[in-house]
Amino acid sequence: MAEIVISLANEQQREECYRLAYEIFCGEMGTMREDADHEKGLLRDAAIEAAHVFHGQVDGEMAGTIGILVGNDEQPFPEHFEHGFDISRFLPVVPRSKMAINIRFLVRPEYRSSQLPFKLMVEAAKFQFSTGMKLIFCDCQPHLLNLYQGIGFRPYAPVFEQPGFGVMVPLVYVAPDVAHLRNIRSPMIRYAKGIDDPAEAARLVALLPEQSPVLTTTDLERASWAETVGLLSQARERTGAFEGFTEEEIKAFLDRGQVLDCIDGQQIVVKGHGTRSAYVVLEGLAEVRLEGKLLAQIGEGELFGEFALLLATKRTADVYAKGERVRLLVLDERTLQRLLDGNAALAAKFLLNLSKSLALRLINPAGR
Repeated sequence: MAEIVISLANEQQREECYRLAYEIFCGEMGTMREDADHEKGLLRDAAIEAAHVFHGQVDGEMAGTIGILVGNDEQPFPEHFEHGFDISRFLPVVPRSKMAINIRFLVRPEYRSSQLPFKLMVEAAKFQFSTGMKLIFCDCQPHLLNLYQGIGFRPYAPVFEQPGFGVMVPLVYVAPDVAHLRNIRSPMIRYAKGIDDPAEAARLVALLPEQSPVLTTTDLERASWAETVGLLSQARERTGAFEGFTEEEIKAFLDRGQVLDCIDGQQIVVKGHGTRSAYVVLEGLAEVRLEGKLLAQIGEGELFGEFALLLATKRTADVYAKGERVRLLVLDERTLQRLLDGNAALAAKFLLNLSKSLALRLINPAGR
């Protein structure tokens, strides 16, 4: 069994963490290149330099990192954190010194399916619990939302666009609300000893919206669900992801799938990025652009991002939301793998539709 060692980084190990950030952001994802030291192969900024940084090794090799930026009552977080995480919402109840933001959570590709990511999260949480943090913030790409929710994070604010990354989901972890961890059977429950405070948890949870701003398909009202099923299953000139599916088949496929609402102009997909999600437009439009030039508009019931989902390639174009509200259904690798494991016939039907969609794009790129 591999030996995993996680510790607060010393000066030399911090450099290794900055180098990993460069490899993943600038190399793998093709973003943040303007902020990097290309000569030294490092990526750092004021936020990560002010953060507590954890260094993760697997069998002696540097393999992952996570930073924790702790708030200061004398000054706000950097503006993009203050705005993106809506920090002012919580200040009447919690001072910034009791808030922390997880940043630069990075793992080398070969270790992303290992125990290392979870162990990094555990060490970060243990540090935050021991230092009395009440609220822990982070953001994630849509395809990782189920993973973070399973740990105990909750979406609470509208998705926002992070330059170079596309749409991100802001999340908060309410540390005193240990009852929530029990309810969702979070594996973090074993590390939350001694911090349970139901009264304080109630005050903090009252600051969260009654309905999550990020829905799952099971959250959709009956009328919305019926409309979604009709939209997804109808025939169209350009093959849809669920063309020919019955209502029961769509329900089976989309069990707890993520539904995102975006605003006009938000960037959903970034060219050159390494994300693997595909999206189905449920409402509004999505515009595909390359170097600013409009290539195609994706309408309701149609999908985009299937190249990356099927072929594990980097994004070939930018995609933006177009319309007052653009509602998207997220299809990720985990959803597809779950279907392959549990219902191969349904998976084959879905993959056939994706193959038709890809073939039509190759025949007529401008039309799709």
